[in-house]
Amino acid sequence: MPRSLLWCLAGLLLGAGSVSGFWFFQQQFPDLPVESPEPIAQGDGLQPLLSPNPHAAERCAELLGIRERDTPADPTNFGVRRPTDSSGGLVPDQPSLVVVHETVLSLEDTLHFFQTPHPRDADQASYHLLLDRNGTAYRLVPDLNRAFGAGWSAWGDATIRHHPATTPLAGGSLNNVALHISLESPEDGRGDDDAHGGYSKSQYLRLAEHVLIWQLRWGIPMRRITTHESVDRSHSRRDPRSFRWERFDRAWDVAAKRCGISIDGPYGIDAKPAMTASVQQDR
Repeated sequence: MPRSLLWCLAGLLLGAGSVSGFWFFQQQFPDLPVESPEPIAQGDGLQPLLSPNPHAAERCAELLGIRERDTPADPTNFGVRRPTDSSGGLVPDQPSLVVVHETVLSLEDTLHFFQTPHPRDADQASYHLLLDRNGTAYRLVPDLNRAFGAGWSAWGDATIRHHPATTPLAGGSLNNVALHISLESPEDGRGDDDAHGGYSKSQYLRLAEHVLIWQLRWGIPMRRITTHESVDRSHSRRDPRSFRWERFDRAWDVAAKRCGISIDGPYGIDAKPAMTASVQQDR
């Protein structure tokens, strides 16, 4: 008989929550194991930090007029968020950080690449969202799926390995918990130069809005908003080049105020890690 049901019966017989009821239960069933959640095998530190607020996310999206063009990636270029590793151990599988990229390619070439079947693992890639130079959002992969946006990657020391250590794919990745959003590169950024002319005002505005919606929907604080260059462990990724955090921060403040979200609250740049902070508009 489940332990929870035994507790219920003891409470009914002897008074729920009474000392005598607890003593009776312990005397009658001294050897029953205490149920406890199974510890995660990998990815400690990649769990969500804030409570998701999908209602606030929906309201904020309406206030901001969020629109997305449905341009799905080919199924070979994304997968499922896996709850276990190759040994069956539990791993985090809910979105808990946002990774910002740039395309390097043009919008048309990028969409074509993601919508082309790629049977080889090495060729598979995708983002969840892509923003063109005008700020139009293209939805490539649903949030609940695993986009292939960051191969060998980590958040500090935290990463998740889904392949045995003896395989070429053994390097850990953040894809199981990441949301990937990319900015279309300007024309002078289509090569391998260290910098380029930067991103448009519309891109910064739309990026901030989509990031804010993700923060509300999945419980992601600002300190979990990062770049591909910052999480890459192959030492080969530098994107998004010429990204200006101060422009993003200003755009985020504008979006937050429109949605009634306190910039000093749990989602802001100086947010404290407390779990009890609330969204202003829902008080």
